[in-house]
Amino acid sequence: MLTLLIGIIVVVGACYLGFVFYQRRTIKMATSIYENKRDLNKIPLDDEFALAKKMNLTGESHKKYDQLYNKYQHYKNQMLPSIDEGIEAVKEDGKGINFLKTKSDWQAANKAISDADSTLKDIQAGLAQLYDLNKQHKLALDELDKKYKRLREDILNKNQSFGPSIDNLEKMLSDIEGTFDEFTQLTKSGDPNSAEEVLSDLNTATDKLESYMDRIPKLYELISKEFVEQVDEIESGYNELKQKQYNFPNDQFVKTIKGIRDQLKVNTKKLENLEIDSVEKATQNIADRIDQMYDAIDKEFKARPDVEKHTKVIGEYIDHVRKQNGDLQLRLETLNKSYVLNHQEIENNHQYDQQISTIEKKYQNEVQQMKDGEAVFSTIQTDQKQMMKDLSQIESEQKALFQAAIKLPKQENAARSALAGFDLEMRNKKRRIDNHNLPGLSDTYQDAFAAVIREINHLDNAMNQPQIDMDDISKQLIIIQSDMDTLEEKTSQLIDDAVLAEQTIQYANRFISTNSEIAAASKTAQMYFDQKYDYEQSLSIISKALEKQSSGVFAKIKDDYFNSKKRSKSDNVAEEDQ
Repeated sequence: MLTLLIGIIVVVGACYLGFVFYQRRTIKMATSIYENKRDLNKIPLDDEFALAKKMNLTGESHKKYDQLYNKYQHYKNQMLPSIDEGIEAVKEDGKGINFLKTKSDWQAANKAISDADSTLKDIQAGLAQLYDLNKQHKLALDELDKKYKRLREDILNKNQSFGPSIDNLEKMLSDIEGTFDEFTQLTKSGDPNSAEEVLSDLNTATDKLESYMDRIPKLYELISKEFVEQVDEIESGYNELKQKQYNFPNDQFVKTIKGIRDQLKVNTKKLENLEIDSVEKATQNIADRIDQMYDAIDKEFKARPDVEKHTKVIGEYIDHVRKQNGDLQLRLETLNKSYVLNHQEIENNHQYDQQISTIEKKYQNEVQQMKDGEAVFSTIQTDQKQMMKDLSQIESEQKALFQAAIKLPKQENAARSALAGFDLEMRNKKRRIDNHNLPGLSDTYQDAFAAVIREINHLDNAMNQPQIDMDDISKQLIIIQSDMDTLEEKTSQLIDDAVLAEQTIQYANRFISTNSEIAAASKTAQMYFDQKYDYEQSLSIISKALEKQSSGVFAKIKDDYFNSKKRSKSDNVAEEDQ
């Protein structure tokens, strides 16, 4: 029973503490709402409306002022009382225990304060805009007044530089000043909103007038003076050059000059009507056409001295290349009697002659044009550069052909010398073999030897033809030299095998009475040596048998042989040097 009583007391105490905490929290919430509301009263809108009223606003600006004032009255008469009611509701709710309703009232009161704050800021921004527009317009009045006075002075003092545009510029300025008067009236009467719309149009028109006044003098100077003087100068220079027998490719000078003068008249009219963009585009076109005519005159004027200077040089160059081609032709005809010309030497020589004739024909035509006063010197200058390039190419090819042709006799002499060397070398090979008194030669070696002899004979026959084909002879020389090198290797190998086989058999004969295997090998090796002339096989058989009997013996026989051969070769070289 005591425990139950204690439990009840604890629960009641907890509830009481919770209620006390809730009431304190509610008081704190109501206090925060009150503080937020008090911040709203810090904005002195009553004073600001009083200042705005003194601006004597009219028209759209006055309408906007009324809207802002009505909005402010709604704030004071409805929004603020509603906020006070919300604060009281939170305080009353705090005396009970309806937590949800207290929180809902607190949120509603805070939202009402937030809406009121937003409304105050909108009102304050609207009033600030009225002040700023009024201030800006007063500044704009002063600046525009100064600008129009300056523009009026410029038009008055520089009216000559505007040419036919002056009347429309003055009309444009007059229209702008009328708009300025309207802007001034709206500003002074206290209607900054309506004045703002007029100010935008006024600034656009003023910027356009300033742009025209800045661009027109330069354009008028171009079309009334500079271009006229340039066209007159070009016409005078053109006529003077024509009298001195200068000509121009696709000559359109007269037509172009007339077209530019007509275009200048059209542009003068456009300038009067203030079609400035169109005039600027046209002046660029005229400037380009004038530059092209200046360039054409300058090009012909500079080309003539160069053409006259090179005309004689090219004539002499043509004669030189033609004479050289004739000499080359005689040389080729002479060589053609003794040699077969495989590289179209005769045809190339004839082609050079045709090319020279084509160049000469063009050259003579242009020389005649100069005599007749019909020459276009820039065109001839280009042609002459190409002629010099073509003649230089022909001359270079003539020299290369001549050098190749004069080598034929030297190549023939070298081929005959090589032929004699081949013949001597083959005789020496035969003598070397004969000196060793061999029982015979294998069919393979004899076929190789005979093949080289046939090649040498074929070369000798080719060298003794009425017309020698040096290309074919050069190919034969390469083949024979290769086969000679191969035959030399075979000859040296044959002699080495034969001598070593003979020496090894002789050394092995010491053992034939005591070693039946060596006796049999010696007999077989001697048979290959004497009957089949296969000295390589003979050496292989006896050397293997001897090495089996006594290792290293054959290696010593072989070393002794090659050392002796080397010494003998050195002695022969020394004798030849002496």
